[in-house]
Amino acid sequence: MFQGYWAAVVTPFRHDRIDVAAFERYIVTLVEAGIRGVVVGGSTGEALSLTREERLQLIKAATHVAENRVPVAAGVITATTHEAVQQAKEAEQAGAVALLVVSPFYVKPSSEGLYEHFRAIHEATSLPIIVYNNPGRTGVDIDLNTLKRMTQLPRIAALKEASPQISRVLSWKKSLRTDFAFLSGNDDTVPAFLAMGGQGAISVTANVAPRLCTELYNAWTNADLETFTRIRNQLAPVHETLFVAPNPCPTKYALSVMGLIRDEVRAPLLPLTDLEQLAVRRALQDASLLTT
Repeated sequence: MFQGYWAAVVTPFRHDRIDVAAFERYIVTLVEAGIRGVVVGGSTGEALSLTREERLQLIKAATHVAENRVPVAAGVITATTHEAVQQAKEAEQAGAVALLVVSPFYVKPSSEGLYEHFRAIHEATSLPIIVYNNPGRTGVDIDLNTLKRMTQLPRIAALKEASPQISRVLSWKKSLRTDFAFLSGNDDTVPAFLAMGGQGAISVTANVAPRLCTELYNAWTNADLETFTRIRNQLAPVHETLFVAPNPCPTKYALSVMGLIRDEVRAPLLPLTDLEQLAVRRALQDASLLTT
């Protein structure tokens, strides 16, 4: 299940309410473009701004529209184990088939604390778990020994690695279960990540270029290096520009000019400046994702 491009989807708002109709149309475009899975309520989905009811609404809408064509994973984004267990249980009940669980942020837990956090979620649910390592956001970096302990739990199934140390894939794979998957959390390093032995990505860029991302992965698996190189180069400016401002502000703006959602974020995030908007438009045009 954990291979290829998964989209870390945004949460569309209309006047500060979830725009369910736009969300469902947007999920359909991702599925039809060949995306392997979607992650709802992650960092790109503005998880920390969502209420409990909104998280469940998004999971139910995504699973309804996906209609078993692609798996839907739910983000578990919180700093406490108690709340993480509650989010995980509710996500399972709402229809999610996997969990993306971020390391507890701000509190900087010990290795033992990290292990116990993931163990508690594992024991409370029956879903496969993607461990989300994002030290830039959480302040803690999961090391190999801690991950090895986690993977002794049978449903710890994959790692979303968002640190800059992509060489970990090559060195860590030999120490972990053969069925354990490595997914990139950084779009700009996906080509190198795949070359290091990774199985795919949980991607921001896949929101605006799902077909190109799918074609890039297929070219890699088919050893079509000419196509792989062409698409890699085509997507490079998009990766950079989608982080010209805090995520997901540029992605939401891009999706709005593509006619998929409204450009609306929740504070403390802010809309793009005129210069940032221009940069996003140019990147989309350069990648042939926007014609006007």
